[in-house]
Amino acid sequence: MTAAALVLVLGSAFCHASWNFLLKRSEHKLAFLGSAGVVGALTLVGPAILVAAIDGIGVKAIAFGCVTATLHGVYGLSLARGYRLGDLSSVYPVSRGVGLAIIPIGAALLLDEHISAVAVLGIGMIAAGVYALHIQPHAVRDIAAPLRVLNQPAGRTALTTGVLIASYSLWDKNALDEVSPVVLNQFAMTGHALITTTAAARISPGGVRWEWRSRGWSIVAAGILIQLAYLLVLLALQTSRVGYIAPSREIGIVFGATLGVVLLGEGFGLWRVWASLAIVAGVVVLAVAP
Repeated sequence: MTAAALVLVLGSAFCHASWNFLLKRSEHKLAFLGSAGVVGALTLVGPAILVAAIDGIGVKAIAFGCVTATLHGVYGLSLARGYRLGDLSSVYPVSRGVGLAIIPIGAALLLDEHISAVAVLGIGMIAAGVYALHIQPHAVRDIAAPLRVLNQPAGRTALTTGVLIASYSLWDKNALDEVSPVVLNQFAMTGHALITTTAAARISPGGVRWEWRSRGWSIVAAGILIQLAYLLVLLALQTSRVGYIAPSREIGIVFGATLGVVLLGEGFGLWRVWASLAIVAGVVVLAVAP
């Protein structure tokens, strides 16, 4: 992975964990996420239209973009449900970790990417860190505990979210051959906004008004962070393999676990923070992998 790609990925991970923290802190999760999605979609719509006009955009590119929009929108629905059911420091690592496990395999099978032995080691270290996050400190010997988490409603939803993360990551890597990062990101943000706001308006119309009144600035911040987080990833994908970029993003798990434990007072104390350091080590290994 290039140094530029690593910097982009680290920036993306910080932005991603930050807007997930703001989402988890909200009262009406879907209403907050839908509102932030609208802000994100409007943030760079001008540059996206300009780039599309200059580069041109054909039917095939639009088709790729529409699939991207749908995947990101459904992902938003699943993510909001996960945070309604579970902790940030649990749902965030599981959803990102599942995506991590699937993406390199999918990249090798579907995109013909070569994954080096050093990269496999780094990915394995990240996966081990994700798993360790869910072993309770008072029952360290119970190594099957994380598997039971996945059998709970929050865990199953996080698992679904992880599959969606892997799906849109692999699809978007392929779509970059047809669509520029700025335009593809706009498709993603627009789909995210349309699907989540439609669902929020149907399920909790009062929640949208309540979130804007009580957390308006948090919504704006989250919207900008959502837009920036994925744009940085798409730029990184232009310079490196998705099998490397996607696992490296999981350093955001460290940020997410820390925010959940320190600022939201979630369970397991600092155990989740310390366990997440294995993820950092894995990212370092992955960053130097050939």
